[in-house]
Amino acid sequence: MKTLLIAALLGTSLVSAQANGSTLSNKLSATATVANTKTNTNYEEELKQKIEVQLYNLEMLQSQFKTAQQAIRNSKGNHTEIDKDYEYFYGLLNNDTNNGKTNAESEKAVQRLKKEYARKHKNRAAAELKEQKALANNMQRELQEHARQLKYLKAKCKKQLNEESTPSLEKLAGKIEESQKMLLESNSKNEKAAIYYAGKLQEAKKISL
Repeated sequence: MKTLLIAALLGTSLVSAQANGSTLSNKLSATATVANTKTNTNYEEELKQKIEVQLYNLEMLQSQFKTAQQAIRNSKGNHTEIDKDYEYFYGLLNNDTNNGKTNAESEKAVQRLKKEYARKHKNRAAAELKEQKALANNMQRELQEHARQLKYLKAKCKKQLNEESTPSLEKLAGKIEESQKMLLESNSKNEKAAIYYAGKLQEAKKISL
């Protein structure tokens, strides 16, 4: 009888221990889940903050790039100043015609003036293009760095959140793409301007004096 009682007590103790062990395991699992959730939430916030910084830097980069471009175009000897000089000397030549110079002489002088100022425009456009290309190269390097940061953040996102991307990361990717498009359009515009002024000089050279 005592043997049965001891066996019964031992059986109860074992069942109780197993139940307590199962409860403890569940508690630990729940605690780990909460901890992982908190970790993920913290990482999401950290990721958002990093992306906000990247977006702000890209905005500033675009703004500074446009300002630098405009500074190059507006620097001393720009196309507007060349046109003003041309108009001034063209006016003087017209005065010479009114003061007794023949139309033939006046026409030759005007053609020489046009050729000279076409050359000034062409040289100015070439100089601007050189500076704009250097500026664009710097911009491209900055954008490449942002692209590398995006790739790094996406890799971290996949590791931490098991997601390929997030709306914030997509926003950053879109901003980088927008900046790249702006740069390409700017480069094309600068190239076309240089080609245009080179063509105007060739046209002026064809006119016989």
